[in-house]
Amino acid sequence: MTSKDLSGSSKSSFAALRISLDSALKAKSAKESEVVASDLFAVVSALDSSTGLRRALTDPARDGGAKANLVQDLFGKVISPSTLSLIESGVSLRWSTPSNLADAIERLAVEALAASAEAGGEIDRVEEELFAIARLIASESELRSNLNDGKFSQEAKGALLRSIFASAISSSSAKVLDAIIAGRRGRSFERTVAFYANTIVARKERTIARVTSAVPLGDKQRTRLSETLERHFGRLIDGTVISRLVDASRALAGRQVAGKR
Repeated sequence: MTSKDLSGSSKSSFAALRISLDSALKAKSAKESEVVASDLFAVVSALDSSTGLRRALTDPARDGGAKANLVQDLFGKVISPSTLSLIESGVSLRWSTPSNLADAIERLAVEALAASAEAGGEIDRVEEELFAIARLIASESELRSNLNDGKFSQEAKGALLRSIFASAISSSSAKVLDAIIAGRRGRSFERTVAFYANTIVARKERTIARVTSAVPLGDKQRTRLSETLERHFGRLIDGTVISRLVDASRALAGRQVAGKR
């Protein structure tokens, strides 16, 4: 989901809700922003699990007070007060479809992770590392297949990624990867990585330039990608990244076999 995917009332509601998020995150520490992100992801999970809940919270004919009470009953004891206030603001707005509310809150959750990285001084690294990770996954069909394979658990996929990237990326990027594994919402892994990366860019710059190339990368683009990989994955690539990918994939397959016994 990107902001341009929203139209009509959902687009304007998302813009208003993002202003509320900016206000809620103002002066928060990296840890506090991370808590907001975790709370928002929990709300998205709840909305995704119930069509009835999504409809109840977005029904324009339903009294606003009733919606706020429902939010309080469901989330009042499990998320922070500032996040609760944000969700109450969200359900008071108009949404073109019930699913748009969950889409918008997911976007805010990723932006809260970006704010956490910002507060920790790692936002530039996160941006570059996510795009570099996306490139590596796109180039390795076996890894991509394993990450999208429904027979492997989230825990196994998380272990696979940590075995490959944990020593090479920032702590903020590692947290973003964990969120990606837990919250694909029906998307492929690579599309989810791209969505998170673009959302983080949007948080940082408030503009996203999406480029689709039908031809091979030029020399300058290849050089820049190579420099990015060297800078951020130099500690990982001790001779070749392929051996690590193969070992990790075998380990994942081994856990799957062991689980069937």
